[in-house]
Amino acid sequence: MGNRVQLIDNNLDSISSSNPLYVSIAGSKLEEQKTNADAVTNVITFSANISAIEIFHDSATWQTFTINGLSVIVPGGGYRTAIGGTPAATVTIPAGLSCIVGRLV
Repeated sequence: MGNRVQLIDNNLDSISSSNPLYVSIAGSKLEEQKTNADAVTNVITFSANISAIEIFHDSATWQTFTINGLSVIVPGGGYRTAIGGTPAATVTIPAGLSCIVGRLV
């Protein structure tokens, strides 16, 4: 037989049908995608604020993107994360970098 797992919430109560733990997955669906060609003065503007993001670029070195006022250092192989900071609809990209940036919901 397999291992049994008992889930515990932050109040150290057992989770059951009478005491459920509500969760949601954020940042798993691509809502909007843009590239460096969409940038104006190295800024990509989306139609809504960013709460999760996915970035791919063609550089062999890590590159710094500014999202919601935060500097996010991204490897060339890509990066997907929920993002905090001050909500905004823009991403500042490094000059001359080819990239694909997706706003996730």
